[in-house]
Amino acid sequence: MVEYFDKDLLKAGRVLELGCGPGRNAIYFADKGCQVEAIDLSETALQWAKERAKEKQADIHFIKGSLYDLTAEAGTYDIVYDSGCFHHIPPHRRISFLQLIQKALKPGGKFAITCFSAGDMGAEISDWEVYRQQSMKGGLGYTEEKLKEVFRDFDVIEFRKMKEIEQPADSFGAPFLWTALFQKN
Repeated sequence: MVEYFDKDLLKAGRVLELGCGPGRNAIYFADKGCQVEAIDLSETALQWAKERAKEKQADIHFIKGSLYDLTAEAGTYDIVYDSGCFHHIPPHRRISFLQLIQKALKPGGKFAITCFSAGDMGAEISDWEVYRQQSMKGGLGYTEEKLKEVFRDFDVIEFRKMKEIEQPADSFGAPFLWTALFQKN
């Protein structure tokens, strides 16, 4: 995400973050001048996110709930961001996930994602195996081809493995993750 701003691939606008966890990315977006709404299921993670946002004086609207219950007004967001939510979504929920993103984004809006890379992290099982085993094994690993197939209704701006960033640091990077930026066409 940092590089997307550095390269002017993302610009300040209205942002929806899916699965915001403790708020690191939401705070970064706010720091870049974005109007941010961030949703997560975990009350504990949201409490931590609110404390961190207050510390940084970041104005963020946090929402506790499921992204499937989110009623986004059509064409509301310039950016929808998912850092680690998609690989925990069961195959039968992908359609709802894609519909939310398509509906929420403005025409030409950007969708950025970070998710497990097959062969590096995440379960390497087929959609059918998820249901046969009744488990996602902690999160699904995706190939480049599979992700591009799932997000085929978007234009690919950038698609690559995330660069490793040694911690502690202001940003995060781990090479077992894909990072991709798509645009609503």
